[in-house]
Amino acid sequence: LPSITRRSLMYVAEHYLGMEVEHRPVHKDELKDFAEVGLCGTAAVISPIARIDDPEMGKSYVFSQNGQPGPISTQLYTKLRNIQYGIEPDTHNWITIID
Repeated sequence: LPSITRRSLMYVAEHYLGMEVEHRPVHKDELKDFAEVGLCGTAAVISPIARIDDPEMGKSYVFSQNGQPGPISTQLYTKLRNIQYGIEPDTHNWITIID
C-alpha cells in the first residue's frame, strides 16, 4: 500500500544507506532468497515478520528469531527515527516543528 512511512523507508534505504531499492510484486518462490521480511506503518515504522507459511507447498520460510528485527531492518528503523527525533539532520525538510 502507498504510505509516507513506506516511501520514507525506501528513500532512507537508497539515499542514506546506499541500498538498491525495488518496488514490485514478490512471488512466493523468491521467499527462500530473503534474509529479512518486514511490515511498515506509522506507529511501528518497520516490524519484522518472523515466518511465512505456505501450506500449499508444506513449506515455512523463517526470517526472524524470537521476533527480533535483523540488521537491515534495524538500520532502517534507527536512521528514520533519528531523523524524526532530530538526532540526525533532516536534510529534506520532512519535519515540521509546531510551537
